[in-house]
Amino acid sequence: MGRASTAVDHKGLSNMRLLLFIIFVGQRIFLKHMKDALQPESVLGSGRLFIDSLSFLDMENLLGLLRIRVKRGINLAVRDLGTSDPYVVITMGNQKLKTRVVKRNCNPEWNEELTLSITDLNVPINLTVFDKDRFTVDDKMGEAEIDIRPYIASLKMGLQNLPKGCVVSRVQPGPNNCLADESCIVWDDGKILQDMVLRLRNVESGEVVVQIEWIHVPGCRGLEIEDREAPWNRAKRLD
Repeated sequence: MGRASTAVDHKGLSNMRLLLFIIFVGQRIFLKHMKDALQPESVLGSGRLFIDSLSFLDMENLLGLLRIRVKRGINLAVRDLGTSDPYVVITMGNQKLKTRVVKRNCNPEWNEELTLSITDLNVPINLTVFDKDRFTVDDKMGEAEIDIRPYIASLKMGLQNLPKGCVVSRVQPGPNNCLADESCIVWDDGKILQDMVLRLRNVESGEVVVQIEWIHVPGCRGLEIEDREAPWNRAKRLD
């Protein structure tokens, strides 16, 4: 009886090890698949990718990724001894991304890429600048909302084969956005990009320059694209 029980225990242990091995291999295959799917879009590279694990698993609800290039700050507020140690935090729902700290500079250059997973276009994207303090709570240096609605509208037009540098749309500053100047949505070698100069609110001065780019993830829900063609391409086809 004792020998039979021991044999059963060893068999159960072997089955458990096999199950754990299968789970481990499955995870490695899944991660490699996602890495290969995203790598052509250069999501990896120098930027950092912080994405809800839920968005990866629930591909039916994932619309795509939004890459935000945080380029630089302009005339940011002074907080410590005539200067500041600024960094940027971007939040959307429960996602929170941040740049590195630039020491003693009110006109910092970050040139960092932060990537959000998008499942709901109605969730606001907020950008906040902080001053890094060593011994106290970091001070706020203003905030702004990144309004992607005009950009998404341009994406949904489904434009193709436009001349490089072609301006798809222009967005003017107004009370419903944080733009400090006109923002152009531009076609650039198969990609649609939008550069923005965001004027920070609730602070005495400061602007942040960003660029946004949409990244399609194979197998995700994606955006609803209209069947539209560039006017000059349509004219050529009719000829």
